[in-house]
Amino acid sequence: MRERRLLRLVIAAAVAAGLALRGWVLATPLGTLDADEAVWGLMARHALDGELAVFYWGQSYGGTQEVLLTAAVFAVAGSSVLALKLVPVALFGAAALLVWRVGIRTVGEPSARIAAALFWIWPAYGVWKSTRAHGFYGAALVLALLVLLLVLRLRERHSARDAAALGLVLGLGWWATPQFALVAAPAVAWLAVVRRDRVLRLWPAVPAALLGALPWLVANLRHDWYSFSFAPGGGTYASRFRGFFTATLPMALDLRVPFSLEWALGAAAGGMLLLGALGWVAYLALRRRRALGPLLAVAVAFPFLYAASSFTWLVEEPRYLVLLLPVLALLAAAGLRGPRSAALALAVALALSTTGLARMEGSFRYETRTGRVDVPDELGPLLAALDERGARTVVADYWIAERSTFESRERIVATSSRYPP
Repeated sequence: MRERRLLRLVIAAAVAAGLALRGWVLATPLGTLDADEAVWGLMARHALDGELAVFYWGQSYGGTQEVLLTAAVFAVAGSSVLALKLVPVALFGAAALLVWRVGIRTVGEPSARIAAALFWIWPAYGVWKSTRAHGFYGAALVLALLVLLLVLRLRERHSARDAAALGLVLGLGWWATPQFALVAAPAVAWLAVVRRDRVLRLWPAVPAALLGALPWLVANLRHDWYSFSFAPGGGTYASRFRGFFTATLPMALDLRVPFSLEWALGAAAGGMLLLGALGWVAYLALRRRRALGPLLAVAVAFPFLYAASSFTWLVEEPRYLVLLLPVLALLAAAGLRGPRSAALALAVALALSTTGLARMEGSFRYETRTGRVDVPDELGPLLAALDERGARTVVADYWIAERSTFESRERIVATSSRYPP
C-alpha cells in the first residue's frame, strides 16, 4: 500500500513537471508561432465559416482532423495562438492516457503508468512537438495508439465491434498522414500472424476503413490520385537507414540535440547508451516477445519502413519518429516496477528533457529554423507599421506572410509564392 501511494506521488509529480515544461516552452522563443502553424490556424478559422479542406492547403497529404478540433476550440475560446496550441497539447495528453491503456496489456502495471508518465515528459523533442500546431501529428499519434490498443484487444478475444473500430481508425489514420503506416502496418501484420485463424472474421474492418478514409478517397478520385504524386526527397535507402540510427533515433532518446545535432552527453557516451538501448530491445525480444508482441513488431519494422520514404533524408529533427515515441517509452518502462526505480528514471528523463529544450532554444539552427529566413519572435512592430501605412494586402516570404495573416486576424492578408491567393 505504501509503495502504491509513493508511486502515485511520483506519477503526479511527473504530470505536473510535464505541464510545467510545456508552459516554459510556450513562454519562450521555443513556443513562437511558425508559418505552418499559422496556416492550420487559418484553416480552422475558415472552417467556422464552412470552408472545409481535405488536406493542408497547397498539399495533397496531411489530413484535417485537427483543423476540425481546433475550429471547435476557436468557436468557444476565440482564435488565438494559445487556443491553437492547446489542441496538440491536449492530444498528446490523450496519447499519454492511451500509452497507459496499451501498457496494461503489454508491460503490465505499474510499468504502464510509469511509461505514460515517461512519454509525457520525455524526450525534449516530444515535449516541444506537443506544443506545435503542425496539423496532424497529435491526431496521428492518438490514432496509432488506438491501433495498438485494438489489436491487443482483438488478440484477447474476437469482437466485430473492435474489428470495425480498428478499420475506422486505420482509415482515419491513413487520411491523417502516411506516417501512420509505420506503426499501423506492423501492428496489423502482427495481429494477422498471431490470430491467423480469425483473420476472415475481421471483415468488418474493411468497410469501416473505407468509411474512415472516405475524404482521402473522394479527394484522390477527383484529382487523379494526387496523394501519390510527391515532390522528390533525397538520399538513398542505405543513407536514410543509417541516419535513423546515427541521428534521428538518438534525438528521440535525448542523446542528441534536435536541430543542432550535438551529442547531449558526448559522442562516446551517447554511442554507448544507444547500443545499450538497442541491446535492451533485443533482450525484450528474446525474453518477453509474447507479451510485448505489437510493440516489438513496430520497433523492429520501423527503421526499415522509415528508410523507404525519401523524405526521411531530413535528420535535423526526429519529426518522422513522433509516432514511435510511445513505443520507446513503453519499452523503456518495461523494466521499471517500484516507486524508487520509477522516480530515478523519471528524474533522469526530466533532466534530459530540460537540458535538451534549453539547448534547442540556444541553437542557431533552431533560431533561424525557417531555412535562410531569420523570422522574429514578435511580429507586432511589423503589423503596426503595416497598419500605419494602411496596407491590407502584402507579399512576403512564406514564413512571415502566413503568420502576419493569422496574427492580424486577416486584417492584413499577406501572401507568398508558396501559397498563391
